[in-house]
Amino acid sequence: MKINTEKNYKILVIRLSSFGDIILTFPFLKELKSKLPHSRIEFLTKEDYYELLELNPYIDKIICINHDNLSDVRKQIKRDKYDLIFDLHKNMRSIYLSSLQNVKVLRYRKNNFKKLLLVNFKINLFKDIIPVYKKYLLVLGSLFNNIDYSFTFSNLKLFGNPALHKPYILVSPSSKHFTKTYPKEKYLEIIKKNKDSIFILTGSDSEVDMEICRYLQENSHNSLNLCGKLSFSGLADFIKYSDYVLCNDSGIMHLAEALNKNVYAFFGSTVKEFGFFPQLKSSVVFENKNLKCRPCARSGKNYCPKNHFKCMLEINQYIL
Repeated sequence: MKINTEKNYKILVIRLSSFGDIILTFPFLKELKSKLPHSRIEFLTKEDYYELLELNPYIDKIICINHDNLSDVRKQIKRDKYDLIFDLHKNMRSIYLSSLQNVKVLRYRKNNFKKLLLVNFKINLFKDIIPVYKKYLLVLGSLFNNIDYSFTFSNLKLFGNPALHKPYILVSPSSKHFTKTYPKEKYLEIIKKNKDSIFILTGSDSEVDMEICRYLQENSHNSLNLCGKLSFSGLADFIKYSDYVLCNDSGIMHLAEALNKNVYAFFGSTVKEFGFFPQLKSSVVFENKNLKCRPCARSGKNYCPKNHFKCMLEINQYIL
């Protein structure tokens, strides 16, 4: 199926969550807008990510869902009469929302079976490792010729340089999952080792994030704790004007690269085959490649299945 690039279309893109996955749709949105510059692009997501998507200049309208309005949103999609729907989430909810809509729906390939074999049986069938952002772009390949599959940073709408007049390093030391979180004690070693640098600490307002950043601030003299205090736009501003970003396998890593900012990332239970590795050539990943138990989960666990956590504890490299 090819479409007429001279025609104006009304398009719906669905990606309900999460932070990092939504960021990785940005190259897709940029390429889609370049192919259909006069078409209208609407984006369906959870309410939590409305402000994040406001940063993207290629979206004409953001539609939000919550747990209670799935049926209403599905009816709204039908009433709005889209010409094309891209389901970049491909789970039960997104399929429910996009099905029976009398419109062409395109979905991306998740390769969940290959991930299952790699996690549970350590059988690696990933001959070609395709980053998630590129999996989204491959959906466009069925519609357009000459798709640019290279990773491109996004022209996000920023508000300006934060009022911090000294160079700084942005640190996001937490993650949703224990096995994706470099230990706070090791982050502290890095901060204390580089006593002449300023470290900006960021994270959500969750209890875990707040505790980690509070620990780092209380035990160092060169860190500023902004955990739980920044909006998505404020976070993007602080990332953009930092020297670089130090983080785990998390959404912060993807936002930093979307802003063309180098990252130094710690990877524990997750691996490159899952498609979430940094894409900038100048970015650096620290990981323990000598463990047969990696990966132990597709998206991380709240405990180490082997009770040794060597994937993180045996990373002893310093970046400065």
